[in-house]
Amino acid sequence: MAKKNYRWQPPKYTVDENNKVIGYVNKELNNWGKWGADDEKGATNYITPQIVAKAAKLVKKGKVISLMTGLDRSAPLLRGAFDHSFTMTSSDTVLKSPVLPPGLQVNDDQIVTPTHFTTHWDALGHFAWEDVHYNGFWAGGLASIVGVEHLGIQNLSSTLVGRGVLLDIAKYKKVDRLEPGYAITPKDLDGAAAMEKVEVRSGDILVVRTGHMGWWYSLIWDKSEFWKKGEPGMSETAVPWLHKKEVAAIALDNIAAEVSPHEHPEGRMFPFHIEALRNLGIIIGELWWLDDLAADCAEDKVYEFLLVAPPLKITNGVGSPVNPMAIK
Repeated sequence: MAKKNYRWQPPKYTVDENNKVIGYVNKELNNWGKWGADDEKGATNYITPQIVAKAAKLVKKGKVISLMTGLDRSAPLLRGAFDHSFTMTSSDTVLKSPVLPPGLQVNDDQIVTPTHFTTHWDALGHFAWEDVHYNGFWAGGLASIVGVEHLGIQNLSSTLVGRGVLLDIAKYKKVDRLEPGYAITPKDLDGAAAMEKVEVRSGDILVVRTGHMGWWYSLIWDKSEFWKKGEPGMSETAVPWLHKKEVAAIALDNIAAEVSPHEHPEGRMFPFHIEALRNLGIIIGELWWLDDLAADCAEDKVYEFLLVAPPLKITNGVGSPVNPMAIK
C-alpha cells in the first residue's frame, strides 16, 4: 500500500501562555525579536519621532493630495460585499416622519465593508506561514470570531505618518501602465529612484506606482480583462532590498501588492506577503490611487513628501481602509 502524504502534520513546537511558539526557528530573512519578543508594530518601529519631525519640514506649498480610490461601488471588490445605505434622510423627515421635532431634518448613513476593500493597509495579523505569524505568534490561537488577540491593526493607529517617497515605475519604464505579470525588481526600484533623484531612507513609507488602477477606471463596461490577466507588482527578489533600506511600509496601486501570476507558480502562494509582512513586519498597502500624485511629482520634480496615513483604530482587526494624504 502506498504511503499517504497528509497535508497537515502535528507541529514540532509548543505554544506558551502568550501565544508565542517555542521551538520554531524562522530560517528566512526576518526581523523577529528585533524590537522585542512581544513587538506588534513591525517595521513601523523605524519611524522615529525625529523622522516624523523631519518629514513635516518637507511641506512647502501646503498642497494635499488624496491617495484613496474612494469608498464606493466603483472600486475593485475582490472579496466580501460593500454596502452604503441611509438610515434616515432629510426627505423622509420633511414629508412624513413624526420622530423629530417640527422643522428639524437629519441625514444618517452607514457602511458595511470588508476591511481590505478600497485603499487599505494590511495588519501584521493578516498573513501566517507554517502556522506562525510575524514575531512568532501562533496562528492556531491568534484569531477568533471577535478578532485577533495580537498583531491587530489598532497597534498601528499612531504610526504610518512620516516621509513618503513615490517611485513611479511606470514612468521609469516609459509606459502608461506596467503589463500584468510584470515583477518589480531592485533594479527597477533603484532605476526609478535615480531618475527621480530621490533617496530611499530608513523609516520611509514607500509608494510604488504601476499605473494598474488607472486601467481599472478606464474600462467602462466590461472589466473582466482586468481580473483575468493578473497584475504587475512586487517581485519577491525586492524583499532583501526593502530590508536593507529599512523601509517601514510599502503601498502600491494594485490589488495584492505582489506580482500576479507569481514568479514561481510551483512555489508557495503570496510569497511577497509572507517574506515582507510575515517575516520582516513591513506593512503592506493595496489599492492606492497614485496617478494624481505622480502627475504632481512629475510637474514639480519633487518625489518626497509628508505622508499621513494612519489606519482606523479597528480593535483586533487585520486591515483598515485609509485615506492617505501626501502633503507637499
